[in-house]
Amino acid sequence: MAGVHDPFEISRAELDSLIRVVKTFGAKVEEVGEEPEGARFIGTFEGHMIRLFPKHDSNFALYFTVAHLYGHMVQLTRPKSLEMQRATDLVNQVGGTLSPRDVQAIYDHEVEAAKIGRALMNQVGAVTPAIDGQYSRMFFADFHYLINFIETKVAGVEAFEGYLRREPIPWRLIEADTRPMVNLAEFEVLAGGAIVV
Repeated sequence: MAGVHDPFEISRAELDSLIRVVKTFGAKVEEVGEEPEGARFIGTFEGHMIRLFPKHDSNFALYFTVAHLYGHMVQLTRPKSLEMQRATDLVNQVGGTLSPRDVQAIYDHEVEAAKIGRALMNQVGAVTPAIDGQYSRMFFADFHYLINFIETKVAGVEAFEGYLRREPIPWRLIEADTRPMVNLAEFEVLAGGAIVV
């Protein structure tokens, strides 16, 4: 069975709790049984809709995906700085070597989304140290995978699992964004989308 597998796992009830909370902030969540032809990813979003493809993935991979994609959705409600626009442009192109400035711009964009997602997790209730550490670990694995994908076009579950397997729980965890939570329903149109592999 192909999918993101890791010894760390959460219950379906914990995933469902996060999905209930993200819906209270105006996101819609749909679970789709099959990925589109030729695709291999955990989740996508377009507008207010998060689509999860849970067939082969752990509850925790889906949990991370819901939180992180909510973070990207919130970013679309805020004015973009030139660096954030640059990061978005860089993420949407593949092939070629990224400069240190490019990598920093992408990191800043991605870590902001992760912090917003971490704030969403707080809305469920107390986040256990295990979930907190694993969320940060998965973020860094995902970030390193993304940079490699942009430069090499190497994608897929096996590539991501290699990053996740080698990623330790960081000493400094992703902190929750301290700005007020955003109700996406207050925004008629969210122009943009993202994929989490």
